[in-house]
Amino acid sequence: MNKLKISQIQFQADATPDLNAKLLKKYFEKTLKFKPDLICTPECSNIITSDKKHLFKYTTIQKNCPLIFEAKKFAKLHNVNIHLGSLLLKIDNSKKLTNRSVLINQNGKIKTIYDKIHLFDVNINKIETHRESDSFINGNDLIMSSVSGIKIGFTICYDLRFPILYRKLTKKGAQIIMVPSAFTVPTGKAHWQTLVKARAIENSLFVVATNMCGVHHSNRKTYGHSMICDPWGSVINKAITKPKILNTIIDLNLVKKVRNKIPAYLYD
Repeated sequence: MNKLKISQIQFQADATPDLNAKLLKKYFEKTLKFKPDLICTPECSNIITSDKKHLFKYTTIQKNCPLIFEAKKFAKLHNVNIHLGSLLLKIDNSKKLTNRSVLINQNGKIKTIYDKIHLFDVNINKIETHRESDSFINGNDLIMSSVSGIKIGFTICYDLRFPILYRKLTKKGAQIIMVPSAFTVPTGKAHWQTLVKARAIENSLFVVATNMCGVHHSNRKTYGHSMICDPWGSVINKAITKPKILNTIIDLNLVKKVRNKIPAYLYD
């Protein structure tokens, strides 16, 4: 398969996993006319908040996550792959959570999981500080999978700032790298598109960057501007700040064409 139909769902997440599962089910249904091979959601698709008490009250373990339940059911019914960009989940025998990407196949089965490697510990300004490591355990493993025979690498949000991770995934054969995100507004304005384009150009592949948007529980704000960047560095589809479904057909032949022209991806 040389082409892949992708629907990216940029949305404004609600306050609890139950509400977000219902909300995303409606968005899934809106993609059906396009008949995508792959539906993608942002980071924190089940819950997003700056309130630690609220976060730990409403998060669940993976098997009890309402969004996974809805996505598995929808994927099987409509023969579509769904990439739940990231879910904030409790872990057995741990006081901390994991930030986990979940790929569900066309049979409604979990095919791949990836736990975010680089946790978001930053001081953006006097008002906005994030310490993801206070509440989350980082992953350690490079994760690859495939959809319709196309090789896909997995990253989440802050991982985008680490080019060595992207090069390692490229050397494992990635043709597409996913980066579901909940970028802040200040960092989004300054760096989002530049980083997405850089990772695509450096590795001559597609970067599918699906971002959260809007104002969320506890006044957490996210940037939006979901996009897909091709191996030449061209942004081939893009949202702005409001909820939107981006429908894009990508041609994987372009990966080989660009790599033949500029084989920089072969080197560290």
